[in-house]
Amino acid sequence: MDTEILVAGAGPTGLTMANVLARQGVSFRIIDSKMGPTDESRALMMHAKSLELLARLGLAEQAVEDGQKLEAVKVLIKGRSAGEVSFFGDRDGGFTPYPFALVYEQNASERLLIEGLGCSGAGVEWNTELRELTQTERGARAVIRRPDGGEEVVAARWVVGADGASSRVRHALGLGFEGDTYEQTFFLADVEMEWGLGRDKVQLDFIGEGFYGFFPMHGGRRFRIIGSLPPDLTGQENLSVDDVRRILDDNSGLDLEILGARWISVYRLHRRMTERFRVGRVFLVGDAAHVHSPAGGQGMNTGIGDAYNLGWKLAMVAGGEALPDLLDSYEPERIPFARAILNGSDRGFSLQAATNSLWGRLRLLLIPALFRVLSLPGPRRIVFPLVSQLWTRYRDSPAIEQSGPAKHGPRAGDRAPYGSFEAGPRRGTSIFDLMNDTDHHLLLFEGTQGRTADLEATEDGIVGLLDLYAATFAVDLVAAENRNLHKRYGAKTATLYLVRPDGHVAYRGPATDRTGLGAYLDRFFERVPAPDSTAVTLRPPESVGKETDY
Repeated sequence: MDTEILVAGAGPTGLTMANVLARQGVSFRIIDSKMGPTDESRALMMHAKSLELLARLGLAEQAVEDGQKLEAVKVLIKGRSAGEVSFFGDRDGGFTPYPFALVYEQNASERLLIEGLGCSGAGVEWNTELRELTQTERGARAVIRRPDGGEEVVAARWVVGADGASSRVRHALGLGFEGDTYEQTFFLADVEMEWGLGRDKVQLDFIGEGFYGFFPMHGGRRFRIIGSLPPDLTGQENLSVDDVRRILDDNSGLDLEILGARWISVYRLHRRMTERFRVGRVFLVGDAAHVHSPAGGQGMNTGIGDAYNLGWKLAMVAGGEALPDLLDSYEPERIPFARAILNGSDRGFSLQAATNSLWGRLRLLLIPALFRVLSLPGPRRIVFPLVSQLWTRYRDSPAIEQSGPAKHGPRAGDRAPYGSFEAGPRRGTSIFDLMNDTDHHLLLFEGTQGRTADLEATEDGIVGLLDLYAATFAVDLVAAENRNLHKRYGAKTATLYLVRPDGHVAYRGPATDRTGLGAYLDRFFERVPAPDSTAVTLRPPESVGKETDY
């Protein structure tokens, strides 16, 4: 093989995949037919789930510093205020380190991920096009066109198609892309603008036939505007800044001044999804597998989630740490999630963009009432996890397992809860601080009923068990005095949580059940012949900052 993994496409999805592979030390190549990263803002929203994943790559802090935080959505009806709701926000800060939505445009995301990739010495092969793709029994054979016009044959064990809605990889697999195109025509404009409505909220202005959305962007007076194109401009392929001014002056009811535009585009929106995300040794991620309406800013985030989910699995299998069966979990985990996102964003966008005159008038009455309901504490607590993708869970995955009942706390497949240590040497830090890397973490909760007599022997036995496998596992002890964490994890008695590199629970069971944990590990992880061939890091509460390798 010339490389373990060939990644086609260097947008945010493909670059996320490359960063995960690079941090695991796996051989890969990433190609893109473009001359370089995009100069246009394109996808705009980064949600909490994506930021939690980027934190594991060491990139979230820079994204937050360079982006524009949003904590609310304000609703306007023909320019007049009709309500406000905190769609984003976690008022006590106890649900996620990132209790907001982040306006962080695609070109900035790509630059960040390219910089992260550069730290590993890897880089994107720009102006390099995938021409042909066939599969063999042991891998795949790709023909690529190099920047000099010559062709090269690349043999790879796996290929990842992250090459967008017109994916050559998907076409090579012969997969359909079922769905539909919205009837309406829309425009996007990145502008310099002045108005009196501030920069800390998304503003949605609904009119009888459509809507206008205003998203503040990082840097002075920059805004993204998305809106319905009026009938007299529907057939027009290009808009000028004067056209945008006229559209808003005539229809929005807002007092604003557009000073200039960096980018204006007219386009039709699609909702499509392929029936398979994997065929043999070839996988699809991001827009190559599914495209969405812009409602809720879900598209880029779903692609990042695809890439991270598949990336750590490919890295572990390619590195000889995990069995190939682990890869069989990619489709069962991500297809239902992508379908739910597509259906949800479709319903939301249909409500926003309806042009039927009767429904349009009725909608102007219903939307303020809907937002008033959503602003209540109960609904607001539900909406934030939905919009931010923190609801993601994989309970039906073949790659997770639960030993014994779990009446409280997360189940296998759920996102591991966020929370802070309230006592001991780690007081004031979060449990996510223990897991800011791309390793598996075994969390051993003492239980609020106190240590059992044989818990120390249990700890030693767990370390000895993990030492039999090629993968790296960090074992972290959570003392019983951290009652809030025990409550969030439902750990009344000594409990084990094996947390995957993407922050989801792979295994949950009683701490004394090493047989159950061992059976799970045997299903998916490679064993090593010698006990000293892997490193297991044990970090008890009393030795913060110290590591012991077994």
